[in-house]
Amino acid sequence: MFLETATYVISYIEIKLLVPVITLFQYGLILVSSLPLGYNDYPQHATVHNGQSFDFIVVGGGTAGCVLANRLTEISDWTVLLIEAGDDPPALADSPGWSTLAGTSLPDWGHNTVDDKRTSQAHKKRNIHLTSGKMLGGSSISNYMFYVRGNPADYDGWAERGNPGWNWDNVLNYYKKMERIEDEVIQKHSGKLRGQNGYLGVGRFPWEHRTESYYEIFKENGRNILIDYNGKEQLGYAPPQFSIADGIRQSTAAAYLKPIKDRPNVYVLKNSVTRKIIFQDKKAKGVEISLPDNSVINIVANKEIILSAGAINSPKILMLSGIGPKEHLQEMNIGIVHSSANVGQNLQDHVLVPVGVTGKNNITSIIHNADALVNLNKFPIATMLGFVSLNKTQKYPDYQTTVCPLPTASVLAATLCSQMLDLEDDACIDLANNSKKTELLFALITLLHPKSRGSIRLKSKNPLDSPLILTNYFSNEKDLDDFALYIEDYVTVLNTNYYRSVNSKILDLNIKQCKGLELGSRAFWKCYILNTAWTHYHPVGTCAMGPEGDGVVDNKLRVEGVQGLRVVDASIMPTIVSGNTNAPVIMIAEKASDIIKLDHGISPI
Repeated sequence: MFLETATYVISYIEIKLLVPVITLFQYGLILVSSLPLGYNDYPQHATVHNGQSFDFIVVGGGTAGCVLANRLTEISDWTVLLIEAGDDPPALADSPGWSTLAGTSLPDWGHNTVDDKRTSQAHKKRNIHLTSGKMLGGSSISNYMFYVRGNPADYDGWAERGNPGWNWDNVLNYYKKMERIEDEVIQKHSGKLRGQNGYLGVGRFPWEHRTESYYEIFKENGRNILIDYNGKEQLGYAPPQFSIADGIRQSTAAAYLKPIKDRPNVYVLKNSVTRKIIFQDKKAKGVEISLPDNSVINIVANKEIILSAGAINSPKILMLSGIGPKEHLQEMNIGIVHSSANVGQNLQDHVLVPVGVTGKNNITSIIHNADALVNLNKFPIATMLGFVSLNKTQKYPDYQTTVCPLPTASVLAATLCSQMLDLEDDACIDLANNSKKTELLFALITLLHPKSRGSIRLKSKNPLDSPLILTNYFSNEKDLDDFALYIEDYVTVLNTNYYRSVNSKILDLNIKQCKGLELGSRAFWKCYILNTAWTHYHPVGTCAMGPEGDGVVDNKLRVEGVQGLRVVDASIMPTIVSGNTNAPVIMIAEKASDIIKLDHGISPI
């Protein structure tokens, strides 16, 4: 008992010391990278005046906004104003390793979900911080760079819901247009399904010395081993693909904005907040913005305004502008331009939970703890990606696994637990204690197709206030039942020869809300999922595309009920895709650019 208590106390001190040290390290990285070093990689901050006009105004210089700024200014006589609430990204943003280690210290909107008193209760704050990049490039700089297109069934499903032109065969053309595959094995394997001349470099890092034996384990467990999950089939395990090329993070700021920084018809306003859209007889005529000096001016759009502020801020701006649920706008004392009950509804997100299993006591694997600091030109942690369906005849996955083989005495286990997942100290202490003794197979299991729907609502009519984000995770009980089945399916890996030989066990993180439930039982997993649920940072759907009356925008992404206004970002997804959402958002922006050109009589380039 004494030894157990002493071990707990030591681990508690370690966790309490580790987190502030890592946080200090992250902010130190940001501070150093923000020093003026004479670089001029992005367009200069534009000087504008009240009443000035541009052909197109793009609100939000994030993942989609940078793509639109590039593609629309290909038309030399169109002027485009890109409005970004943040600044240039810090210098370390180009480094895949350093930007990953910087984590939540990168410029961010600071959005937090509402504590629903039911889900995510094993986290320190009982709610979730929805990281959302606030800088040029947006969340394509603060994400983890996994490059996943999704599944053909996702897009065929969009088309079947009344959105012609968004089926797989159509969107595939835009994936090929945007990609520049840097991996010869994938080029040879997937041939005409992949692009080789696009702006966005895509690479992969197999980590053979760290992961090869685990692929054999998953193969024994009945999983397919793939070369390219973005190719002919998605179901199986494979080395992840990343938006990384030539050692550079392929954010849309780096890939799409840097190359056009001197293009004379692109104008970029930085540190400037869009307060609302200005309408005249239901036609979007301009935007009201606050400049870095806090002065408020109006800017006019000659052709269109495009909202690319993301799944949280785009519906917020629409509601501040008078487009949204009638009763809610009246409650906020906002004049109604168009009553649209669907604005801010249909919020979907990929929910994940951590699952760890113990391996062998391999003291030599400790040397792999240095991997994160010596692989700064790529993703710093050896990782495998899996897409699994319980129905063997089904061609799309039910759940996704992001699997990291961690060495003995890995500090990453505690870091992931305490900082990224924000779990309570007791859970992270248990994880840290286990990582001292054995190797760990640490996985994030993700529910890919939730039936539950959340919402975005205004907290006030102050444009600077974050909105109320209600995730409503597991409000549809079938999500909880299905998720428990998926985890039960994943942990069958313990039945393989290797894990039986090392007497592997599931890590019990001692979630106090699940005390007394048998580890591994259906009741335990449902309790565990409910309380440890975290976000994969994939909010979508809050300005969903759909036929009239069923969505917020039509299949050309035009906001219903008004003129001169579109939405182009993750919020237009009717249903969430089967995987990480960064690549689909870039595809959406590429396709939207062609739609806009065609609507204005210009043949796409």
